[in-house]
Amino acid sequence: MNQLISRVFARKSAGVATPRPSGASVTAFPFFAHPVPDGAADPATIVLNGTCPVCGQQARFDRFTDNLRESGFCSGCGSFNRQRQMAHVLRARIGGPAGAPLAIPPGLAVYNTESTGAVHRVLSTNPGYVCSEYFGAEYRSGETVRGCRHEDLQNMSFADQSLDIVLSSDVLEHMPDPYRAHREIFRVLRRGGRHIFTVPFDSAAPLDDRRADLVNGEVVYLAEKLYHGDPVNPEAGILVWTIFGLEMLVELARIGFAPTAVNLLLPWHGVIGAHSLVFEAVRP
Repeated sequence: MNQLISRVFARKSAGVATPRPSGASVTAFPFFAHPVPDGAADPATIVLNGTCPVCGQQARFDRFTDNLRESGFCSGCGSFNRQRQMAHVLRARIGGPAGAPLAIPPGLAVYNTESTGAVHRVLSTNPGYVCSEYFGAEYRSGETVRGCRHEDLQNMSFADQSLDIVLSSDVLEHMPDPYRAHREIFRVLRRGGRHIFTVPFDSAAPLDDRRADLVNGEVVYLAEKLYHGDPVNPEAGILVWTIFGLEMLVELARIGFAPTAVNLLLPWHGVIGAHSLVFEAVRP
């Protein structure tokens, strides 16, 4: 890991390795592949039973597909695997009874970068919760668009040190400058606050895979175009600009975060798959 850090810093600093920022750290994890679950040859046959980290109900998790991360729906709240990964880590940070829906403790400010999905539905009635979507560059952050708050994570409207937790699930890959967004998140988090997030991540890749860039306002494609589903614009989808590698952890440390990750395997919570990575970036 130390060799990796030196390599990435050297790349970013024109051949001169840069020391880690004071107060930040990179924690190395063995991003090993979890065992293949029973029935994985035909994921549609996988049926799990347990407690859902989102709704807190005793539930059945089924309807898995080859994309385990985006499937396996809870019979109670409809959450899928990736959403339960986020909910499990959030529960570990904010507490609350295991048999109850996710709930935000009084006085905690939680910002979710999406306004759809099971995690949003469960949290949406809690005081201290705010959510948003991105509707396009023609809008200013903080505006209300189609009844929802618009935020560009690269230039947010929140005040400095105004939030305790930021949640983003497969969002940062869909913007030209994800590290500008990370710097904004650092700005709006209170000391001790944390960004809990998922992104497409290749744990075997030392460097990020930049698939597109923005040059003089024009999109320049560096690899074959790749799109993900977009709840705001489901017909068109949304462009993937970056698939992240271990470089991401180093960049988060350069910003000032203490970045960590967990590699989850929790079949009793409906969380399976070779890699179920949830990242946390804590502002010291």
